[in-house]
Amino acid sequence: MEQIYKQYYSRLFSFINSKIHNQEDAKDILSEVFIKIYKNMDTLDSTEKLTSWIFTITRNAIIDFYRKNNKNQNNIEFYEEHIFEEKEQLSAINEISNCIEPIINSLTPKYAKALYLSEIKELKQKEIAEKLNISSSNIKNIIFRGKKQIKDKLLQCCHYEYDKFGNIIDYDVKDKNCNFC
Repeated sequence: MEQIYKQYYSRLFSFINSKIHNQEDAKDILSEVFIKIYKNMDTLDSTEKLTSWIFTITRNAIIDFYRKNNKNQNNIEFYEEHIFEEKEQLSAINEISNCIEPIINSLTPKYAKALYLSEIKELKQKEIAEKLNISSSNIKNIIFRGKKQIKDKLLQCCHYEYDKFGNIIDYDVKDKNCNFC
């Protein structure tokens, strides 16, 4: 549980604060979220779904906050509708993210190792540099170039639809023989 707390605290706080716009309320909601995670950890079927599960708990806690503190039903309905759109967007992103590891594995070992540690294991660049015995500035360049290669392969494989903020909201596979998706 301590590792989950360390790994997700800042991401969840930022997410909650972006929806609530009040740091004290955001901290309260975050506390509730971690209590729910702790109490319901045994209901999680697979650790592969951990992030999705945690963000679902967080979204529901935010909705509960609005229900509790907002008497205007129209605002609650608008917010729930907005959250539903986010869930659809997250679904597309989750599907696309399943392609990332196979793409990383298709890269040359130099890029594959660095990106695997960065994107899958979520290590910091300094840790990756030490682990691979490469300078920090060189790791930064390798990760940057590797991400560009991943982006190029994703764009070859699929056509993406973006919202006005540049977030992926949907995609279509261009090549049915794609080796990654």
